Amino acid sequence: MFRSAGSKTSDSIIEIKSLRKWFPVGGGIFAFGKRAMLKAVDDITFSIEKGKTFGLVGESGCGKTTTAKVLLGLEKPTDGQILFEGDDTIKMTKVARKKFRSSIQAVFQDPWSSLNPRMRVNAIIAEPLEIATTMSRQQVKSRVAELLSEVGLNPYQGNLYPHEFSGGQRQRIGIARALALNPQVVVLDEPVSALDVSIRAQIMNLLVDLQQQHGLAFLLIAHNLATVRYMCHQVGVMYLGKIREIGPTESIFTDPLHPYTKALISAALPSHPDIQREEIILPGEVPSPVNPPSGCSFNPRCYVKIGEICEKQVPALQEQHQTSHYVSCHLYDESTTPAKWKGSAPGVLSGGTRKMG
Repeated sequence: MFRSAGSKTSDSIIEIKSLRKWFPVGGGIFAFGKRAMLKAVDDITFSIEKGKTFGLVGESGCGKTTTAKVLLGLEKPTDGQILFEGDDTIKMTKVARKKFRSSIQAVFQDPWSSLNPRMRVNAIIAEPLEIATTMSRQQVKSRVAELLSEVGLNPYQGNLYPHEFSGGQRQRIGIARALALNPQVVVLDEPVSALDVSIRAQIMNLLVDLQQQHGLAFLLIAHNLATVRYMCHQVGVMYLGKIREIGPTESIFTDPLHPYTKALISAALPSHPDIQREEIILPGEVPSPVNPPSGCSFNPRCYVKIGEICEKQVPALQEQHQTSHYVSCHLYDESTTPAKWKGSAPGVLSGGTRKMG
């Protein structure tokens, strides 16, 4: 659920506030003067509730994975806050940070490269237990067997190596490893995109079942909108490092507001071949995050662009009709939208569309 930077909800386990991650580019260590900055993540705010799934969607390079890396502590934020149960993770003590690191784990996209091929599965799953806990060898062995059973594998398979498993089974091993320390938050980075279509539903159902059993909070990063719609409770749509729209999943999919969200959803395959809808074709390419356009950075590709205001002023992320559905677009901003556009914004679609059937 989206919350403004100054607010807090007791249901939120993770709160990201005004997060930025910029990378210096060009010039090397001997560069003189001001270096250019790649704005991978540029002032985003959202929260993840206990037992819920928050999805981040958008084109490649929009900042989804960078957001996940900052949350996992693999990258340091340039600015902003990440709060875990109300505590700022950047200012945590060593003891609190250790607890946080155990409380947030990840399942990665590629089950082939995320598992050490030289280690048996038992050792792979046991590794975090041996490092982060004081469990005895027998306790670790029992816990590993329990985790294997929980993800749908037989405990005896722990004596095998990763190459002896199928892709779906390897992802189950990755999930078991992520659950070893009883985390409260799990980052799912494209967890099913590398799997056969026939296996994807099994892994998604497994993740949903585990979430319900353990009350896990998920951050799901995915390109496949069908996966997002099935698994997520809230969705944030990113473009060029910023969140353009955020809200309940069904609201995003059935009543998208931002022009980019509409184009993104129109590009996905319909749930039934007889469904007719408009395909929105965006002109041009995604601008460089090193030198993004002024104003709304989507304006060079926007098919409902109002005029100069889109080129000069960054639209605020504002709630629509008290529905917890937020959008960053001048079409929906009462304070900036010209009078001739007011009242017509939600249904505007102009050139650049064609009927699909």
